[in-house]
Amino acid sequence: MHHGPLTLPPDETGLQRAAEALRSGGIVAYPTETQYGLGVDALNPASTRSLHELKERGEGTFLVVAADEAAARELGSDFPDPAGSVARSCWPGPVTVLVPARDGLPAEVVGEGGLLGVRVSGNPVARELPARLGRPVVSTSANLTGRDPLNDPGEISRIFPDRLDLILDGGVLPPGPGSTIVDGRTVPLKVIREGAVSRNSLARRTRFEVEGGRAIPLVLVVCTGNTCRSPMAEGSLKTMLRQRGLENEFDVESAGVAAVNWGMATEETQAAAWERGIDLSTHKPRQISPQMTQEADIILVMSERHRNRIAVIDPHARDRTHIIKKLSTELKGNSVVGRREINDPWGSPPAAYRKVLKMIWNDLEKGFEETLQRARDRRALLGESDPGADYPDEGRS
Repeated sequence: MHHGPLTLPPDETGLQRAAEALRSGGIVAYPTETQYGLGVDALNPASTRSLHELKERGEGTFLVVAADEAAARELGSDFPDPAGSVARSCWPGPVTVLVPARDGLPAEVVGEGGLLGVRVSGNPVARELPARLGRPVVSTSANLTGRDPLNDPGEISRIFPDRLDLILDGGVLPPGPGSTIVDGRTVPLKVIREGAVSRNSLARRTRFEVEGGRAIPLVLVVCTGNTCRSPMAEGSLKTMLRQRGLENEFDVESAGVAAVNWGMATEETQAAAWERGIDLSTHKPRQISPQMTQEADIILVMSERHRNRIAVIDPHARDRTHIIKKLSTELKGNSVVGRREINDPWGSPPAAYRKVLKMIWNDLEKGFEETLQRARDRRALLGESDPGADYPDEGRS
């Protein structure tokens, strides 16, 4: 009968036990914003060697997570300006920065050219762990080298039945890419591995030149769960751009104000979209974040409630947020009286989804040119400001 390592929720007790295990040279599995990591005290050579053996690695270097930017900076002999810009604009989040490592770090965390890969995770558990330990923690995917990453604590326990000291159970995580790895020493920024953050997104966030990426305008569409209306709108806009040969000039993404980072677009949504030649089979719901709203050049929502929610998340984004039913009128500078929104079809018959998609399509088409121009204008404004600087204060409304 399989028992496996001790498994605890990532609460006060679990975090304390995990920090104690790391302090004693143990190995802990824990959730990050991309996948489960196997962690040890990154400054303990015996621990990093032990993890290297567990992973059955030949060559290869472990990445490291730090509690905050200040702790990350302490690990480098230098933290160049490009790395600082990436840190300010992408942390906490799934972007790992390569910087010259300080002397005395274990060989397993120092890569080719004396570089260290470090990030501040977007998952609170992966930030709290190094904070409690008082030292950085290795973050390597929970798998044997060459195998698929494991995102189910039960599977991690089964594959590593006797070598882990503890598993912090943050639930089953959705499959997805790992962190994006960026060389933080020079501009143009060089992406060593494109992961959860795209090259274009990196160019927008840092406002530095990025090899293979462009800071093209971003249109963000938002609904509640990101399983019905906003995927329809995202797919519609992408189709319209493609029909006009503009698919490489704009990025379109979607998110939800109450989404779960798991699952897919509903079957009814996919079926209605497919009838219009829109493929939503690979869509993954995402919860909106301040980073998304800050990066977006224009935000399209379904209701006043969504607009108000975005204003709470990011007050600076309110003036860039427009209700799709009012889109054409608002972007031409006219006010719209009365409540006009696109209702959620969730749980309705298939015909309701087709009706909602038709409404979204027609309203987006009416305001299409104005939407693109507004996005272009904001991106051009940001392009005139200093690269690597924070986003300008756009005013609060």
